[in-house]
Amino acid sequence: MSGLSKYLQSPEILSNAAAIGSAGLRDTLLDKGAEWYKNHPDESALIRSNLAAFGLRCDDETVASVEHHIALHYYEKLLPLCGNPQWYRNFISENVEISDATAQILEAVQTGGALVAAAHFGAVELVPPSLSTTKIPVNPVLRFTTEKFSQMARERASAMESSGLFGHINFIEIGREGTMAALDMAAAIRRKEILLSVFDEETGYSTPAKLFGRTVQGGAGLQNLIKFARAPMSVFCAFMVRLPQGKYRFDLVPIPQSDDTVSAMYAALERKLSDNLEQWYFLHEEIPFVN
Repeated sequence: MSGLSKYLQSPEILSNAAAIGSAGLRDTLLDKGAEWYKNHPDESALIRSNLAAFGLRCDDETVASVEHHIALHYYEKLLPLCGNPQWYRNFISENVEISDATAQILEAVQTGGALVAAAHFGAVELVPPSLSTTKIPVNPVLRFTTEKFSQMARERASAMESSGLFGHINFIEIGREGTMAALDMAAAIRRKEILLSVFDEETGYSTPAKLFGRTVQGGAGLQNLIKFARAPMSVFCAFMVRLPQGKYRFDLVPIPQSDDTVSAMYAALERKLSDNLEQWYFLHEEIPFVN
């Protein structure tokens, strides 16, 4: 767990989320995020360096906006702790535009599975529960930072499903003992379910892709999974865009299946970043450039 992640997910904040409510949680994490970056100028410098490496604007205002949205990411991550499943379902209904995206998913699973490739962008933490409102099983592929967070997430997902307001969420944990992630991912597609995985990070199966004129390692091996699954599927890129007044819009971008699938994913990401650069919270990480 990174220093910022640990700071914003302290035991105090986790235990008080329900008491202070969603608005209080948002204010708390924004304040603490700003405090963190003020006390860690090297972290701000990394964001600025990443922006400059892509040839993007890297002025103080842009860097501060990126930092603001990074803190919002943790707010959205901890949001389920603010209430019960009914409260969370109401939050999604009132604040997230999901009708177009869920209609695309419902149509896709009529003929096969749905591979939903997400980026480290916007309110990505709202993607799994939003997909789960379709009642189609969702299989998020991820790596929890601690066993405690793994247990908390599974308990929360079980409570959501038991409420009858959400479908089944089955976490596929990469590297967890006793699991075979690739087999589990392919099996989800073959069952005509939703497989949710990030694509804008480097793994041992990544391939070069272009982003703003630079070459990065990405795809996270999804191009191999498509071939390995050997099953009908629709492929989408998912972007949960933050809007004014605490609203969100869930955009699904269809991606053609070809030898350039990963390139098409990055092209979709670049288009989205052209209007929402500050929402790419991967800018506070080491970008896997190909030199």
